[in-house]
Amino acid sequence: MSHDQRPARMRVVADAGARGNAVDTSETQNGQAGPAEAVGAGGLPIVPAMIFIIACIIGGAVVTYLMAGAH
Repeated sequence: MSHDQRPARMRVVADAGARGNAVDTSETQNGQAGPAEAVGAGGLPIVPAMIFIIACIIGGAVVTYLMAGAH
């Protein structure tokens, strides 16, 4: 790395605990998770994901047609 691309010096900031806005680490904040049945079905819904993939394929075909085939 050349001299003119050197990263800037880091500046020291005050401690968050001294200002009173530190992260809450109490037992009530970090309690145990609930039962697994309480969690909904995770992951991406399949129908919107499939619509997105199909739209990407159609968009790619249109771009290919316009760039290569429409001359």
